[in-house]
Amino acid sequence: MMKLIAFRIRNFRSITDTGWQSLSPDNITCLIGQNESGKTSILEALKVFYTGVISEDVLRSDLSLPEVHCRFRIPEGWLLNITDNPGPELRELLAGLDSLELTRTWEADLSSVIKVSGAVSQYLDSLEDAWKIYLGDVTLRLEEEMDNIDVLEATLENISRQESLLSSQLPSRDSAKKPFSFLSRKNGNERAAAGVNPELYSELDDLRDKKARITSELESRKGMKQAGEKWKEILDRYSMYEKHMSELFLKLEERHQKLTLLMKPFDDEDIAWKSVLQDYRKTREDRDMIKSELDRHIAFSGYLLNGYSEAEAEEKVGEIIQSYKSQFNSEMLGRKYFAHCPVFEFFEDFSSLLPNRIDLHDIISGNEQVEGYKAARNFLTIARLDYSFFQQRSSRILKQKIENINQTLTTDFQDFWQQSIGRNNKIHIQFELDHYDATAGRKSGKPYLEFWIKDEGERLYPKQRSRGVRWFLSFYLELKASANINREMVLLVDEPGVSLHARAQEDVLKVFEDIRERIQVVYTTHSPHLVEINKLHRVLAIQRDDIDSMRSSTRILDPLQLSSATPDTLSPLQSILGNPLPVEGAAPGKFNLIVNDNGTFYLINAILHLTGFKNRISVIPSTGVSSIPLLCNILMGWGLDFLVLLFRNDMEEDIVETLQETVYKPGSNGKETIIMMPENFHNSEDLLSTLDFKNHILKTREGITVSNSDYIREKEMPRNFVFSRFLSEVMDGDIRLSDFDEETNENFRLLIDKLKGHK
Repeated sequence: MMKLIAFRIRNFRSITDTGWQSLSPDNITCLIGQNESGKTSILEALKVFYTGVISEDVLRSDLSLPEVHCRFRIPEGWLLNITDNPGPELRELLAGLDSLELTRTWEADLSSVIKVSGAVSQYLDSLEDAWKIYLGDVTLRLEEEMDNIDVLEATLENISRQESLLSSQLPSRDSAKKPFSFLSRKNGNERAAAGVNPELYSELDDLRDKKARITSELESRKGMKQAGEKWKEILDRYSMYEKHMSELFLKLEERHQKLTLLMKPFDDEDIAWKSVLQDYRKTREDRDMIKSELDRHIAFSGYLLNGYSEAEAEEKVGEIIQSYKSQFNSEMLGRKYFAHCPVFEFFEDFSSLLPNRIDLHDIISGNEQVEGYKAARNFLTIARLDYSFFQQRSSRILKQKIENINQTLTTDFQDFWQQSIGRNNKIHIQFELDHYDATAGRKSGKPYLEFWIKDEGERLYPKQRSRGVRWFLSFYLELKASANINREMVLLVDEPGVSLHARAQEDVLKVFEDIRERIQVVYTTHSPHLVEINKLHRVLAIQRDDIDSMRSSTRILDPLQLSSATPDTLSPLQSILGNPLPVEGAAPGKFNLIVNDNGTFYLINAILHLTGFKNRISVIPSTGVSSIPLLCNILMGWGLDFLVLLFRNDMEEDIVETLQETVYKPGSNGKETIIMMPENFHNSEDLLSTLDFKNHILKTREGITVSNSDYIREKEMPRNFVFSRFLSEVMDGDIRLSDFDEETNENFRLLIDKLKGHK
């Protein structure tokens, strides 16, 4: 239900920020570039997006922590079906989404968290922002209230001091007998008769009244004061944990910095380091719990400030939290949605190769550190074997079953890989169950599996076979095992078939084509045999910003930007994007049709495919009009027949005379070997009507008042990309001849008639 359509990687090895990069829509994406450009890092970043596990060697020198973002295509409304009881606003949002973004981030201790991002995250963040604003407002009011209480308490203390001072001025006799009799409300005459200044009594009366008012007010704010004191206590604890986390973070940073500079991995035996990690994780957990407690107490205090009793505030606090905060958060939904995401499987060279021997216990127990574990596990998976299979009491029956499995797997593999060893010999796959003898010490008597790769001549261990055979066998095991996974899958392949010859590498591409409907493939390569000339839209070029520095950032160029890539980056594509001798497609017994550039190469191939002439004509792209004579001379030197297709523009009209003078023998009729299109065809795109050009090339309803070729030139459109995409859609059957109007069909017939006339 989820298909990976784009990714963004930040702070991962040489990668600072790739920006959002789209994958090929036909499920095969090819990464090309020089060594150390960052191709493998992209695959590894996608892998750890799925696993969440990184090591310190992926950290950049600035110690910025990685982020890997993935965008998935989903059926509209699907998220709503897998989200339990979303609120009205969230429900409306989820119902309209046809894509989902998930982001994996890492903490200083290298632990990770998966979050939903994009539109869903923005909505949840808006709620969180509103919650923070509310808490901030309440906190300000709470601080103001505590300040007011402090002022009242200070005022009351001052009144008490004044009261004591005035009391000391009363007659000692009266004070001794009736310490507070002066406070009784006697009339002025009585107080005068007592020998006390009446003004003193009046002042004491005022103090008494003020003291009573303040005492009463403080009593009414008693609950608020307690709430404020608790708030300060929780805040102090939270601040303490924050400070401790900062100290631990500095220790982690120092450790990462040291190991990054030394290029050393984390030492599992470093007890002190383990202690720091554990302390950091425990502190972070405690901090988060205290933060939740702090937020809740602030919300509780907000009700007290609004005049609610403590009991009422306690009842209401849940309501305010629910009104400002969704029942979901980015992490919660991230975990929920991630459970449905495709499996990301990383197939690399020798870490995934079939071993000579492996202990059965290591496979059963899932000991991934054992050499060849992954390939051996895949072997048993596709053979549908578990531990109970090896518990057969009859050794004869067990041996026969193993032979049957070997035969089945061999037959299937031979269909998978068409190569032979030598002239005719096909390879056979075998495994056996055996037990260690007495010389094996502690392993004596324990079972192990032994693997063989056999041909008609001899039986050898996998490690005794060529690297290419081992790779293809293990790749076969990976794919077959993956087919048993009842989920979508993204297969990450680093340098597939690097040790295979050209024909075997072409078999790899065939495998990719066969599986792409159910498995997405992202692979790296340096080989031109693993890049298809008519599938330029599948290519992402990877290079460093500064080609002279390995400390520079990795940059990704999509198909629209390939023209700005360096020649070294494009080395696998030189045959189609700049090789001075692009004659790979030339063949005897065919029309070898030379065209002016790569864009025309794609478009003419599409037309030939639509009209049924694809297998009768071999189209060869020149690297420009000026190189057509050189290409003609090369084909003539090889004794191959060819035609040259030219259009009515200044450069191609000018080349006719050059071809007649420098290529063809004196007296020969060069025009018979040159196909010159009529006046209204300035380039190959003019073979389409304006309407078909808009529908099938531009895919827009934009009004066009000039010729197709003028439009492309004025808009500076990348002809290689748009026509490569067009060819791919034609070959996939998405565009048919019946989809074009009569004007386009008539132009196609004109071209085909001209080709037939020169046969």
